[in-house]
Amino acid sequence: MPNLSYSQKNASVEFFIEEAIENNPEILAAKRAYEAANARIWQAASLNDPMVELEYDKMTRDRMDTGDPMKSYAISQEVPFPTKIFLRAKIASKMAKVAYQECKAKERDIVAQTKSAYSDLFRIYKTIEVTNENKGILEQFSTSTTARYSTGLATQADALKAQVEIAKIDNQLIMLEQKRLTAQARLNVLTNKDPRNEIGILDAELPVDFSQTLEVFYEAAKENNPELKAYKYAIEKGKAAYSLSVNEFMPDFTVKFRQMVKDNRVDQDAWAGMLGVTVPLWFMEKQVFGVKEMKAELSMLEAGYKAKENMVLFDVRDAYARVEANKKIVELYETAFIPQANETQKAATRGYESGKTDFLTLLDAQRMLIDFKIDRYMAILEFRIALADLEKAAGTDLNKIKGNTHEKE
Repeated sequence: MPNLSYSQKNASVEFFIEEAIENNPEILAAKRAYEAANARIWQAASLNDPMVELEYDKMTRDRMDTGDPMKSYAISQEVPFPTKIFLRAKIASKMAKVAYQECKAKERDIVAQTKSAYSDLFRIYKTIEVTNENKGILEQFSTSTTARYSTGLATQADALKAQVEIAKIDNQLIMLEQKRLTAQARLNVLTNKDPRNEIGILDAELPVDFSQTLEVFYEAAKENNPELKAYKYAIEKGKAAYSLSVNEFMPDFTVKFRQMVKDNRVDQDAWAGMLGVTVPLWFMEKQVFGVKEMKAELSMLEAGYKAKENMVLFDVRDAYARVEANKKIVELYETAFIPQANETQKAATRGYESGKTDFLTLLDAQRMLIDFKIDRYMAILEFRIALADLEKAAGTDLNKIKGNTHEKE
């Protein structure tokens, strides 16, 4: 069975954002990837395990003199050139920072999706509300038309038209309920809950006083966008990898100590030490091409950063344009379209009641008013989606961007 609906205090967009950040599986997977990358830093800075040896040798001088085999214990350690250890740790550190920024990018993406899903569900609830309101008015029209038909003031066709319009509304409500369940399931999935959970009526989102310039968002994106930050750290990692490839020309060392054992006792005067040095003899086939590989990879990363920066700035420009356009459209609905349609509907109602307007004109006026109200909520949804996309591209919330004015009731 589906769980009970969320309590009213948990119906705000902030609540769902917090739930998504804490519980969304994609965010959790990105966090684990960062933790794994972070754990590789100390591994990269560590030496290889030392080797302990036990040697039992019967073909020795001792065997000829005493008849006893010679035993010895040895320990050896491979030691890379010091700068190699430092650079390997630096590469791992930069990769961990890349993973962290990828985690933040995933978080911004899920937050944007959550805001969009919340706005979509809220829009559907408001559309259902407006549609039910329209149905109530049409039922009043139907009752009035039936009464007028019985007295000869209206035609049977008018009464039938009212019934047909009510039937259309019932079909619309069925489709809206299906859309509500889908939008509700999407929001539940983003917060890692059972898709069947009933969410209930949502809190209205506060109006936004959007007054920032495009340049403000450009600067915010360059500074805060986590995907751009990830590329910057990847470039730093590429530089460290290039330096490491150059340092591969330097030798590595092997240190070894051997202790002889005689008559099951350590012979203090019988020990040996060894220092080995690798010689990059095949550098023309190995190290040289390693340097070329890292240089090409670094150039690739720098070009990739520029491409990503262009794409991010494009996303900012696109989202900003959609925010501005939908903001103006919402204002037009609120200040012009809906008030005018409301006056038209009232005039059509008065005209129908006085017999100066036919019933079809009244239905058209009512349908236009309802369409404008629904279209207004759709424009608000598009505004909210564009705003979420803009925040995602900028890498931060609107209220944290310089030049933003506070939200107002």
